[in-house]
Amino acid sequence: MRRIALVVGCVLAGLAAGGIWTLLQSDRYRADARVLVKPANPAVQTLAESSLIASNVAQTLRLASPPHISAKSGRGGVLTMSVEAGGRERARQIDAEAVVILTQRAPQRFAGTSVTVLDPAHVAEQTSPTPRRNLLIGGLAGLVVGLILTAALGRRSTPAPAPPAVDPEVEQRLETRIDQVARRERALAQRAGQLSVREHDLNRRQVELEEAAAAIPEPEPEPVPEPEPAPEPEPADPPAPSATGWTLQALEALMDDRAQAGASPRQQQEWSTYLFLLREHADADGALPASFDPLVKDIFGPLPQREG
Repeated sequence: MRRIALVVGCVLAGLAAGGIWTLLQSDRYRADARVLVKPANPAVQTLAESSLIASNVAQTLRLASPPHISAKSGRGGVLTMSVEAGGRERARQIDAEAVVILTQRAPQRFAGTSVTVLDPAHVAEQTSPTPRRNLLIGGLAGLVVGLILTAALGRRSTPAPAPPAVDPEVEQRLETRIDQVARRERALAQRAGQLSVREHDLNRRQVELEEAAAAIPEPEPEPVPEPEPAPEPEPADPPAPSATGWTLQALEALMDDRAQAGASPRQQQEWSTYLFLLREHADADGALPASFDPLVKDIFGPLPQREG
């Protein structure tokens, strides 16, 4: 009931606004006149609505400003000229004067064209105020406002839905899961930090290897001896470091021995990385220059004595 009263009140307020709008409108009247144009020429309609006719009417009737003249073509060359003004007689005078000037100007502008008055200027209707239109617009506006206010009040009065009950066991499982995810993220962050430090150390080792390789002078080329028949292969002992320096085979055998002795997987992986970097500085037989002995000792720890 309250909502209906609100809508009715808004409609009444809109009707009141339409009534006030009607009272504030000034009186205006429209006068019409019909002329016959022979032969039918659309240019005559353009001339009737032109500023030339309006300025001549304003000059003849001593108007403050040129009037607005509208023309509408009909069948058989009939042209209806309409003018609006604040008084009935004033509208008729302006329309009659526009017809007179058109009948004079049209034959001058368009040879062979004649304009004959069929229906002299007369007041057709009052165009302002328009109470029906104003009341209709005001009532519809009030109805729309009332419906909007009613909908807003309905939404405001509707209670908010109560939050669903939370199962303590489900909540406990959720908190436990969140703690596990947080611990996993912290572990991943710690692992990422360790990998970053390790990568930095590997880069430093690689720079040291490159600097040591740059300090070694390039050996002079030696005459290549004639190839001799290869002897029959015999069982070979585990590779040992060369007389001039360590070989990659000896270091790989050393890594295998230490892996069997219980070296950690992380230490084995680090040795494999360094061994891969040392391959760039070994000769075709896998021998490293003697100047690499301190670096090899620093990487692989205590080393066995090389055979003479």
